[in-house]
Amino acid sequence: MILRKTLRIGLVVTALFVASAAAHAAGWDAVESLPGASPLHVYVKDRPRIYFRVSPGHPIEIPVEGPARLRVVSRCLLSAGNQESVTYQVRVAIAGKVLKQSRTESSPAPAARLDGSREVLCKSRTLIVNVPAGHQRVTLSIEGAYGAAVRILTSSPLRAAGESYVSLTPVAAPRSVTLSEGQKLIPYFSVLQGGPVMIRVVGPTTLEISSRLDFDATMRGTQRYRLAIRVDGRPAREAAFATTKSTTATYVDLKNRVPSKLDRIVLPITEGGHEVTIELLEPKQGSVEIHARIPQTSVGNEE
Repeated sequence: MILRKTLRIGLVVTALFVASAAAHAAGWDAVESLPGASPLHVYVKDRPRIYFRVSPGHPIEIPVEGPARLRVVSRCLLSAGNQESVTYQVRVAIAGKVLKQSRTESSPAPAARLDGSREVLCKSRTLIVNVPAGHQRVTLSIEGAYGAAVRILTSSPLRAAGESYVSLTPVAAPRSVTLSEGQKLIPYFSVLQGGPVMIRVVGPTTLEISSRLDFDATMRGTQRYRLAIRVDGRPAREAAFATTKSTTATYVDLKNRVPSKLDRIVLPITEGGHEVTIELLEPKQGSVEIHARIPQTSVGNEE
């Protein structure tokens, strides 16, 4: 039975000091499902990876919540038995505006294979793109080859050296849980159907909301969830995610649930005091944990 005890506590801020940009940057999370795209099962040195097929005239679209970094690992595809090198171009764009393009050459990779196909996979080539703030639809296309397999990963943007953040404790939440990851204990707060989380914050600032779907024993593979965010009672953002179980994080005090991989929403907050409400739209039965924070430069503006 889920405890629905409402927390009525003042705003608490905890400085999170970071020694360097490398220490502050989050790890890369692999994208394992895309709208309208079937996953390809690629084995690299017998280790499974999820890729997607791209071909000239048939790009793929990647939903990204910015600001974020997008990492594209591409492997050119050759017909069965072809062992020639090939030159091809990868282009990343938003609404027709090219963010980055890379022209590269590659040759067959003996340690990589595409499950269920005799096509030849080439050695991987990588490019990283900075995605601007907001809900973005990134288009990935190729030229110069008949096809390529691409692996998509996302991460939070690089932080400046020494930059700090403060965590925000909600003024109302149905439940609090503690997440353990990488020898760190991080407070999260539960968003339930009919049980939103409310945060008070003063702008101008940027509110960063990390979210994780709770997996129970019946949930397998990729699961979807959807959140709605209101600012002062007005709709500000809806965010839909497809996610899988985390392999590195656990809940300390929620033993019958497993956290998903981390998703992130970044929301600009205008000047003045505001109430931000996070609501669970889907699934109808279930729960999502959130952790909210703002840049330390905003300390002194919070209520």
